[in-house]
Amino acid sequence: MEPSENPYKDTEAVAESLAAMIKEELTIYSCHEGYLNPPESDPTMITVHDRMALVDWCYEVVDHCQFSRQTVASAMEMVDRFLSIFMPRDSDSGNAVARVSWLRDETKFQLLTVAALYTSIKVNEEIAISSDLFAEMCSQFYTAEEIEDMELTLLSGLSAWQCHAPTAYQIGLSILSLILPYVDIPEVTWGVIMDEMKYLTELAVRDYYFSTQRTSTIALAATFNAISNCTKECREVLGAFLRVIMECFDFDHSNEIAAARARLSLLIQPETVLHEDGADETSLDDSVRTFRISSVS
Repeated sequence: MEPSENPYKDTEAVAESLAAMIKEELTIYSCHEGYLNPPESDPTMITVHDRMALVDWCYEVVDHCQFSRQTVASAMEMVDRFLSIFMPRDSDSGNAVARVSWLRDETKFQLLTVAALYTSIKVNEEIAISSDLFAEMCSQFYTAEEIEDMELTLLSGLSAWQCHAPTAYQIGLSILSLILPYVDIPEVTWGVIMDEMKYLTELAVRDYYFSTQRTSTIALAATFNAISNCTKECREVLGAFLRVIMECFDFDHSNEIAAARARLSLLIQPETVLHEDGADETSLDDSVRTFRISSVS
């Protein structure tokens, strides 16, 4: 089994790139405290399940168009960062009111996500989709003009129109690329590890919990979990290299990595219901506040 994407070969360039991505996540794209409250605090507010449903729709779109799923990761990073800007502050009641407005209006929240995906495709893919075609994908629930207007609102709300945040998969790929030249592991094993790491980072996009974590923390957690199914010897070798890399770069504390690993492990167990501070377990389809975007045709 060959990996879906090969590691980079130039380790010096990879190390420089990894350091740059970590610096960006600590400065330009720093993680936030979160913007969604438990449903019992206000049942009219958008929930983590609403967000997850929109992520799934975005994955349907990029899969249908044969785009990279990293485009969805970039889109949701913009949505999460944009909404975190409106976290209420004692000195800024206007932002608090704006945040409540965004998170209580499901149509507005959905349009924001649509616009973010529309933007992310333009930024990350070689082929863009017109706003008219995007409106068709939304079953004409939104017009092309509404999507374009929301895109402008989104980009204007992001500091300096910053929409190139590194994804967890990009960081994970860099981490594995640093290890590759120094270990003798069968290509088939590398393929399994890389694809599993990619899969776990894609799952993390669906879980609101990870929107409040550093991207590099998700990448490390996914990489550690990806090697957990290898042979004991392989796990020990790769684990030792990962710990060395953790010491060489400005990663999170090991406790944060361990917590992220545990959370990722829960995501691949269908029978496990994830609780987000007492979040409602009712699915979006069972809710009276269902979103209106249909599946991609």
